[in-house]
Amino acid sequence: MKKIILSLIFSCVLLGNAFAKDSLTILNAGSKTGSFAMQMTAVSKDLQKHYDIDLKIPGDYCTALQMLKNIEGPVLMPWANDFEAIGRDGNGCATFEVKPAQVVRYDSTVMCICSVKHNGESLMKNQHTVGHTMPAKPFNRALEAINSSFGAKIKPIAYDGSGATKTGLYNGEVDYAMVSIKHGRDIIKNGGSCFYEFSANKNSDLVALATMDPSNKLLIAGYDAVWLALNMSTKEVKKLRQLIKEVHQDPSSAMYEYTQGGKVLNVMWDLSPSEITTQWETSVSNLQE
Repeated sequence: MKKIILSLIFSCVLLGNAFAKDSLTILNAGSKTGSFAMQMTAVSKDLQKHYDIDLKIPGDYCTALQMLKNIEGPVLMPWANDFEAIGRDGNGCATFEVKPAQVVRYDSTVMCICSVKHNGESLMKNQHTVGHTMPAKPFNRALEAINSSFGAKIKPIAYDGSGATKTGLYNGEVDYAMVSIKHGRDIIKNGGSCFYEFSANKNSDLVALATMDPSNKLLIAGYDAVWLALNMSTKEVKKLRQLIKEVHQDPSSAMYEYTQGGKVLNVMWDLSPSEITTQWETSVSNLQE
């Protein structure tokens, strides 16, 4: 009888181990309400059937990096090129080394120019104000690049955040707004239009400014972000990368809903290590002061 009981206990232990999930800390390195927070919340829901998730949203990347020092287990953390650019300029709290082997998702969000009252042609010919978000100096510089390349007469106006920039546009404080394509789609839904984007993408639905003047690299501007798998083995990183890719492609997932099926974020899954490094470093340098 004793042997039977021990056998049953041993079997239960084995069964429990077979269904045990790995632990994963998802550490948001952005604000409590921004796009990083929304994405980390979404992916935590999508991955909870695969991992025991501990979602941490401290509120800013400085606090997140301090918390990271005390986390020993596997961590998923997003990192943005504007954080890195500010840090390298000596104005932020830190920089963070991006190792291609740790990147499980790379995405790029270009900035575009939209309006609710004016057209694209007028931007290039007449005097206009254009609202933009932070970081102020690099985005101001990108707008001034339009003046330099095309003889436009743009006056940049800085706002503290994309939401405030859109509000300024809707209230008539500025003629145009320089926003991410995600916010640009919101402007279109509210009766506006978007005309130009700060990229060299020849296949874009908008006019890619850098194709009009390839010599002016400042006509490429936007936010790049990497999702980093930290404190993980090569095998663990590969598993997490594959699961994240799957939830992005699943129409029933929270991430699919957030990205509108990939329409509001350009996610690049198959970049080589050298491509990751080149694109990341270029995106950071274009946002540095």
